[in-house]
Amino acid sequence: MNISTKLEEEHFDPDKPSQGYEWWYFDTISLDKTWSLVVIFFQGNPFSPEYIKAGPEANPDQYPAISISIYKNGKPEYYSFLEYQEGRFHWDEEDGSCSIGSNFFKRSIRDGKVEYELLLAQTLDSNHSINAKLKFTSSILADDLIDHESEDEKHFWNLIQPHSQVNGSISIKGKSNDFNILFIGTGYHDHNTGYEPMKDSFKDWYWGRFHFSESTLIYYVMNSLDGSEQYKAWLISREGDKVLTSFDEVKLNYFTKNRLGLSSARKLELKSREVEATIQLNSIMDNGPFYQRFLSEAVMQYKGNTMVAKGISEYIKPDQIYEEKYWWMVRMRLRFLNQKPHWVQRSKMFYEWTW
Repeated sequence: MNISTKLEEEHFDPDKPSQGYEWWYFDTISLDKTWSLVVIFFQGNPFSPEYIKAGPEANPDQYPAISISIYKNGKPEYYSFLEYQEGRFHWDEEDGSCSIGSNFFKRSIRDGKVEYELLLAQTLDSNHSINAKLKFTSSILADDLIDHESEDEKHFWNLIQPHSQVNGSISIKGKSNDFNILFIGTGYHDHNTGYEPMKDSFKDWYWGRFHFSESTLIYYVMNSLDGSEQYKAWLISREGDKVLTSFDEVKLNYFTKNRLGLSSARKLELKSREVEATIQLNSIMDNGPFYQRFLSEAVMQYKGNTMVAKGISEYIKPDQIYEEKYWWMVRMRLRFLNQKPHWVQRSKMFYEWTW
């Protein structure tokens, strides 16, 4: 995995090969820890059975998508995964804006700060809906804050906002009720690009982030197909101007299988000379055949103090995306807007069951 913190490298690449992918990821947790939100804009949806079936002739631009998940106290309150028709993805290089259908984000830079404004507007076949306006604001990171490059690498991770202030409003027709939320929280944003399917490089992949009062802990743990390991974790200052420590020891423990046979570690231990941290992936928010999302807790020992933070962690096993025996489940959740909706997606009760 090539790693960069260079803001100027956050641009859309129209020349990705077939089965390539690109995504812009945002997440946030409210200050009172009640609400959490994850939004992902895709160009070349790597989780799409239609994209996979299309094979080497498929163009990533034919499979734009957006995923939105909102959780209340760690439980899903709103979920959508919409795959649009070709031509519904638009990127403006001049102002760093992206739109997919009626969903949009725009980047602005001023006074050493970078801000992303997100506008989300959806009404689903199940009559769930969302209208949201959020701003993610942070300092601009140093270009060399984290830097790892390899000439033959096919996957790129651009870390833009380890920590941001998030403000705005969210209105949803959700699972349990209608909510109008005045949102204040802490957030995260990155950009990923792949020039081959993830399964061609990675056996599996863990990643996550935790916002403490003066720092942010970020990790990614990747097991490659060739048997090599990329176990990386950093404690980054709140201002994003320096890496306080790089963890040189990362251990995975307490492997657990879900009902679909997906096995993942539920405890990560990180150590450096100055810091020790234990991460518990104890509250599952999304639990599928190839992907899991957790509302996690990190306990960190730093400078004689014990600190605790909640954060979002994820796990993926890419080869299982290609297992056709799971596609019937994916098709209930992933709405293909160039097709009629799955009958489950028309029912509030049955669609919520897939969350």
